[in-house]
Amino acid sequence: MATLKEQLQEVVAHLPDDCTMDEFRYRLYVRRKAEEGIRAIEQSETCTHEEAVEIVKSWRKSYGPSPPSTTSG
Repeated sequence: MATLKEQLQEVVAHLPDDCTMDEFRYRLYVRRKAEEGIRAIEQSETCTHEEAVEIVKSWRKSYGPSPPSTTSG
């Protein structure tokens, strides 16, 4: 496994010369999240699509009913 310094050097090597600090931070963030996802898959810390749907449904229930539509026509 690459050291943190090596990982940072790899990210920097793929940045355009005119990148901003925000872009650098964003790319580090995306890389970290991707690595976390890969680790979760490897450690079987994931759920099925059906389980994910049920989790999202429970979020919607916890926020109460949806507000009525206000479209004019």
